Amino acid sequence: MNEVTQVQAVAAIRQIALVAGGFAVGRGWLAADTLTAITTIAVLIVPFVWGQIKTRSLAKK
Repeated sequence: MNEVTQVQAVAAIRQIALVAGGFAVGRGWLAADTLTAITTIAVLIVPFVWGQIKTRSLAKK
């Protein structure tokens, strides 16, 4: 069996978040605008944090 690559893992997480967000909007737990704001913040923050972690781990080596 093939190993899961980083790209595949990120795509799977993105799809799960999409389904969960759509479910929350459909149930009325979140407004569509709120989901858009949360998504925008996540798209900006997650790569930044990931990059910081990678940079710091590479600097320690």
